[in-house]
Amino acid sequence: MRLLSLFTGGKDSTLSVELAREAGHEIALLVTVRSLERDSWMFHTSCVGIQHLQAEAMGIDHEYIDVSGRKEIEVQELYTVLKGLVKEYGVDGLLTGGLASQYQKSRVEWLAKNLSIQHIAPCWGMEPGEVMRTVLKRGYVVLMVAVSAYGLGPEWLGRRLDSKAVEELIGLSERYGFNLAGEGGEYETLVQDTPFFRYTLRVEAEPVWLGDRGYLRLKEASLTSKIP
Repeated sequence: MRLLSLFTGGKDSTLSVELAREAGHEIALLVTVRSLERDSWMFHTSCVGIQHLQAEAMGIDHEYIDVSGRKEIEVQELYTVLKGLVKEYGVDGLLTGGLASQYQKSRVEWLAKNLSIQHIAPCWGMEPGEVMRTVLKRGYVVLMVAVSAYGLGPEWLGRRLDSKAVEELIGLSERYGFNLAGEGGEYETLVQDTPFFRYTLRVEAEPVWLGDRGYLRLKEASLTSKIP
C-alpha cells in the first residue's frame, strides 16, 4: 500500500514508519500537525517544527498542517487538508504510531473512513515494555522532550532514553502508575537517529519547567553527516 503517515517525530511514529516499510508498504508522505494550542487533545506539541529534517534524513516528502488545537475541531481541520494531500499523493492508507489510545484511534479511523482509505497502525496493541525494548534493540537515539506525570521531574528533559534511563522509567512507572511508553501523554520524545536515517538530527534546546510539567524549547536544529 501507498501510505500517508501522521508523523510526530517521536519513537512511536518513527517505529511505525520502519515497521510499515518492512511490511512492504511505501511511505509517500509524512504529515506533521502543528497545533496553535500547547494542550491539544489529539496531537503532540513539543519540538514541532523540525520534523521536515527527520523526513529529509529518511528521504521522504513532508508537509506541515496547522490546526487550532481546539477539541474535535482540530480533527475536522486536519481532514480538510488531508483530502487534498490524499488525492495529490495517490495514497490508499493512513499510517499512525498509536499504541493504545482509543480517543486517538477512533478519530484517526474516522479520518480514514471519510477519506476512503485504510488505517494502518503497526504498533497498536504492543505492550509498553515491548515498545521500549524494540526501539533500543533497533538502535534508535531518542530524546525526552516533554514530561507531564508524577515521578518525572525536570531532570528528564533532554535526557536520552538509553537502557539505564528505561530501567529507571520502569521503576517510576510502577511506583507512580503512568504508562511506561508515554501513551497517555506522560512524556513525549524526539528521535534524533536510527540505522535507517541517512543523517543525524542535532538539536539545541532549553528546558522550560512549569512546576509540575515541562518541555524543551527548541533553539536550533540541523542535520549532520553520520560518523562512520
